[in-house]
Amino acid sequence: MLQRQRNEEDGLPEAADMVGRLTHPAVQGLLLALLSTALVLWRRPRTAVLVAALALAWIWVASTPALALRLRNGLATVAGLSTPHADAIVVLGGGKLPVSDWSRTTTRAGRGLTLWRDGFAPLLLVSGSDQADDLARGFVLSGVPDDHLRVESRSMNTHENARNSAAILKADGLSDVLLVTSAIHMRRAAGCFRHEGIVVTPVPADDGHARLVDAPAWLPRRDALTLTARCLREYLALWIYHRRGWM
Repeated sequence: MLQRQRNEEDGLPEAADMVGRLTHPAVQGLLLALLSTALVLWRRPRTAVLVAALALAWIWVASTPALALRLRNGLATVAGLSTPHADAIVVLGGGKLPVSDWSRTTTRAGRGLTLWRDGFAPLLLVSGSDQADDLARGFVLSGVPDDHLRVESRSMNTHENARNSAAILKADGLSDVLLVTSAIHMRRAAGCFRHEGIVVTPVPADDGHARLVDAPAWLPRRDALTLTARCLREYLALWIYHRRGWM
């Protein structure tokens, strides 16, 4: 099954989405390079060289595990020592779905399925316009009965994940959930669900950072740049969500 990129986790409110794109270090480096070119045309070569050097230095630093992991550690929610029982398990779409093995516990889908199989909650709710239907189909194929599933497939961002999912839960008289999403997204997601009156126990899934821990701290890596970009966008999203009173 081909995987689609998530828009709920990183999706900012529409008016702020363009600003959110500017948080990617590659975009910032490109803008600095364009400014450097303009400075050359304006016959300011020394300033142009300084700006070009700044662009290269920023891309280098942003691509290092040292910075990526530091930014991640400022966001990530750590799993608790024990997992309580709850009314429902809520799995937010995002990341890669298991292609052939839905029992892989490192993914969101695998983490949610394992919690259900282990009896931590009788109900699975999947949320997100891009992956909810695929998640539901995967859970059914993995043995989850239809009447143990709820599908919320209209939400386009984390605020809507929480609002729409809370409405479904409350309609069933449920208010206590195990929330499954990535570790760096958990603070914002849990805050949004709590704002909607839902009691949340975070169950963070793997966000792919483990391979960076043992990598040389200051040697650039593509996956480190990706993590840096995700973290910068998440910090911006947290600020926007607080300003809008969504969490």
